[in-house]
Amino acid sequence: MSLRDILSCLEPEAIPFPFSRLYSLVSSSRMFMDFYESVASQVLERLPAGRILDIGTGPGRLPLMIATKNRYVHVTGIDASPDMMRIAQGLAAKRGVANVDFDVGRADELPVGDEEFDLVISTLSFHHWKKPDSALDEIYRVLREGGEAWIYDIPKKVSPQAWSHLKSRYGTVASLLMRMHTLTEPFYDEKMLAELSRESRFKKFEIEYMLFTYRLRLYK
Repeated sequence: MSLRDILSCLEPEAIPFPFSRLYSLVSSSRMFMDFYESVASQVLERLPAGRILDIGTGPGRLPLMIATKNRYVHVTGIDASPDMMRIAQGLAAKRGVANVDFDVGRADELPVGDEEFDLVISTLSFHHWKKPDSALDEIYRVLREGGEAWIYDIPKKVSPQAWSHLKSRYGTVASLLMRMHTLTEPFYDEKMLAELSRESRFKKFEIEYMLFTYRLRLYK
């Protein structure tokens, strides 16, 4: 059994309370919010109107950002952690954002109907999914014909240039913590991502790299 397999068995798919509260605090940091801003811009450039599903949404910061920027999209956020959903729902109510909703659910058992969404996204959650092959089947099911899935996560190995950029932009502490994080999580490398994608029902896929993350783009 590989180190990744061991870490995958140990890692919970849902972040439990009280660690959900800590993650919510961390996800409000400048580094995370800049990342969400970048993803939101890419999403809204691709989809000026329609329905979006965010899997592993955590405290819902990305769906709220997208929904706030464009009232012609509706964003559904799903997370396996009930406490994360309580946080997300509270933030939505506090900000008065109507074109967003949240629900508890796992990636491999999405609590939504067939072909409901134009775009499915996920940020920094993919490596937590216990059944990634089943999850990709579920994503295919809920996407409309011609839809896409964009999965953002940290690769198993991040380039030295990316670490240097992270350090210069967010400081030594943030960069060091992120580097330590890559050693303790079951992240995928490009070969693993390609194998999962080829074995899925999607017609084609692309892997792009942006700063310290990749985007796996799947086409239905």
